[in-house]
Amino acid sequence: MFFSKFVAFDLETTGLSSQKDEIIEIGAVKFTVKVENGQVVPQKIKDFQTFVKPNMMIPAEATRVNHITDKMVENAPAVADCLRQFTAFCGQDTILVAHNADFDTGFLKEAYEKNPQLLPGNPIIDSLRLSRSILPELKSHKLGEMAMLFKRQQLISMKIDSGDMHRAVYDCEMLMEVFVSLLKRRLKEKDWEMGKMLPILAKFGCIPAFLNKK
Repeated sequence: MFFSKFVAFDLETTGLSSQKDEIIEIGAVKFTVKVENGQVVPQKIKDFQTFVKPNMMIPAEATRVNHITDKMVENAPAVADCLRQFTAFCGQDTILVAHNADFDTGFLKEAYEKNPQLLPGNPIIDSLRLSRSILPELKSHKLGEMAMLFKRQQLISMKIDSGDMHRAVYDCEMLMEVFVSLLKRRLKEKDWEMGKMLPILAKFGCIPAFLNKK
């Protein structure tokens, strides 16, 4: 059985506006699932991380959130090079996943438009929308709060440390764990097969977005 492959990705930026602000870090974790002791669990394949050199100073408010300073990005590659690396890392056979995907997708679309190159054709799923569909009773669907909840329920194994949040790869690993834990509540083992996942996600209101489509 060939299980679906995913890329959990996360961006850190200089602010909240995709028109005015810029990407300063890209993180991603490629993963699939495996069956262990009768349970479906995430299986990390590899990760990707790069700082991105912006064409602006990083505002103090952004640094307070993501702890990324001007010094950390001064020798980083330009965004065009980082995008090419990200596209290659994702490959063509993965489903991309982001929490509050509209934010990350907006920044990526803007960056690819300003730096014309091959656009990833991968479907992008919003795990925030998924969590609201599967667990509507939760008071908060913030990624970190869900991860801590699932950790208390012994549904995920990774160490959850609020001090590490808002760094791209750590948030991606957390998203991987939360995404699989969410879907385990509704999916059978065979549902994770390649080719079945997108129609199933659509049933939860997760209609994929695409960077290469308007």
